[in-house]
This record gives sequence, structure tokens and C-alpha cells, in this order.
Amino acid sequence: MKVYNLFLFIVLAAIYSCSSTKNKPTADTKMVFLDEYIFPNKIMLNNTEIGGLSGIDSHEDKYVLVCDDSKNPRFYMADVQINDTAIDTVVFQKVVEFILDDPFMETTFLDLEAVLYRQSANELLFSSEGNIKDKRDPSLFKTTADGSFVNSYAIPSYFYAESEQGPRHNGTFEGLARSFNNDGFWAATELPLKKDGEEPKTTETYSPVRITYYNWENENPQRQFIYQLDKIDKRPKGDFAVNGVSEIFMISAEKMLVLERSYSSGWGKKANGLKIYEINVTNAENSLEKENLSEEKIKPIEKKLVFDLASLRKKLPSKSIDNIEGICFGPTLENGHKTVLLISDNNFNQLDPQVNQFLLFEILE
Repeated sequence: MKVYNLFLFIVLAAIYSCSSTKNKPTADTKMVFLDEYIFPNKIMLNNTEIGGLSGIDSHEDKYVLVCDDSKNPRFYMADVQINDTAIDTVVFQKVVEFILDDPFMETTFLDLEAVLYRQSANELLFSSEGNIKDKRDPSLFKTTADGSFVNSYAIPSYFYAESEQGPRHNGTFEGLARSFNNDGFWAATELPLKKDGEEPKTTETYSPVRITYYNWENENPQRQFIYQLDKIDKRPKGDFAVNGVSEIFMISAEKMLVLERSYSSGWGKKANGLKIYEINVTNAENSLEKENLSEEKIKPIEKKLVFDLASLRKKLPSKSIDNIEGICFGPTLENGHKTVLLISDNNFNQLDPQVNQFLLFEILE
């Protein structure tokens, strides 16, 4: 009997230890929460509703934000007024709708998810998920600051809507990250290709997404690595759950932050799960030429937890972490530390209202 009790104690201790440390940050990079700001829903600018904010990038003291409304794709210029450690206000100053007089823009389905501003050329880079159900390819393309098409980047054939590898609807190009020396950019898919692996479940699965590098001046991809998604933490109380890469962001020449966003229906304000991981892009095996990751046995890049946003929920006035989809640098603090700004996409949700949420963090390296 005593042996049994000792065995039970060891098992329970192990379970408790795992549950208490699985979300403990392990990365060298640290994030300290500073402030939250909620921009109200249903605010209009030039006859367009401000919302659907799926990507953000900073340029000097201004910000460009992209809207994922596929019926009227557009981007905004905004002033996010940050006073040391607080977000004072957010002012949307300008909305730009795309000029569709180029064959590429006329035929491309624009479900926009991320944006980067390239200062040297005064151009904007966008990622679009396309529409896989309607056989419309995802895309990576540039425009001028007024929304005129400049050029597009070639994507590997396994990302085509009709490819045998099977890109998932609403699961292709989601995140963009400028290289730290600004000689190129990275593009991340949200979900694995069907032949590469499964969508995440509440149990462990092989669910690799592809993160691909491009040089600004070369329209062909240069290299790629794979990133393994977490399992879904919460079993849905409804009929839907998902986890995927929402955004990526370079904080040094080697280190990238990866934002994983999960959703489990039926959990109300606790439905969204968001974790930020750190990876070192210099140690990754190149998967660019690999057609089927489930057969090729490519090793996913190592990741370390930086911040679990669930730990923040009770501290926020809104008591909610919404659908975070964008990240960029904010201003440098008086102590010399950098900040990052996170934004959420309210999905223009009429049935279960969501918010345009801005979160400010201090970065410690």
C-alpha cells in the first residue's frame, strides 16, 4: 500500500510539474506589458468602416495598417500616439483603396493579411491568402503608397490553389517580416499544406508551416524553413477550433518572433489563445525544394516561449485577448529599450462583437 501511494505521489507530482511549467517563458527575449488601447468599432473614414486590422508596420512616427475586407481591400495611415509607456490615442488619418487598373490587380483575389513599408522605394508589400475554395492563388505583391501595383513575387508551385499539395482555405500567406538589415523579407503560411501535415488538434500532431525568404530585388524565393505548430490547448465547446501562425517579426539579425493564435469555440472571452515564440533563423534546415514535408522528414526549427498572452487577460481593462494578427516596432523608451505594438482584427463581427485592440510591450533582450 505504501509503495502504491508513493507511485501515485510521483505521478501526480509529474503531472502538476508539467501543467505548471508548460507555459513558462524559456526564451532569452523578454516582453513586459505596458498598456492596452481599444479603438471603437463602427468608426467611418471616407465611407469605409475602420476594422479588420490584420497587419501593421511602422514608418518613423506613423503606422500603416491593412484591412482584410476582401470586398473592399484597403489600407490605412494612422498616428498611434504613445507617451512613454502608455497609448494615449489612435488617430486614423487616411484610407487608401487599391488602384485596380493592372491585370494582376484585376485578377487577384485580395484577402490581405500583412503589410510591410519599404522606405527606400516608398513602396508597400502585402500578403494575400487568395481564395483556395474558388481556386484563386495566394500572392505576395508590392504597390506604391497610393495603391498602384508595382510587382509581385513568384511563389512555389505547392502554394498554388490547385496544387496537389493542397493549400488550406484561409491558411496560406498570413505573416510578413522584414529582415533586420532590410535586404529582404520573410513570408509565413498560417496552416500546413495538406500533404505536409495535419491541422493542429487538441492532441499532438505533425503540423509544419513554411516560412519563406525573399530578397527585395529578386522575385523568386531564396530559402525556407519549417515551424511546428502547437496543439490546441482548449477543447472546443462548439464545433470549431484552430491554431496557426498569425504574424512573424524580426527583432535582430538572427531572432524572429512568431505569433501563434488559436481559437476554441464556446469559451467566450477565453476563446483566443495567443503565444509568442522566439526562433533563430540561422539554424534552420532549408525546405524550399521539398514537395512533401511529411515524407521528407525535415527538422522543424527550435522554438522558445517568450510570452503567453493568456497570463495577461485578467490584467486588462477589457479582460480579453482578442484576435491578434499584427506586430511592429513602437517607439524607443526613455530607458533605451525598444517597444512592440500588437493589434487585433475585429472581423467586422456582428454576431459576437470583437474589438480593435492595441497592446504595447517593452522588449528586453
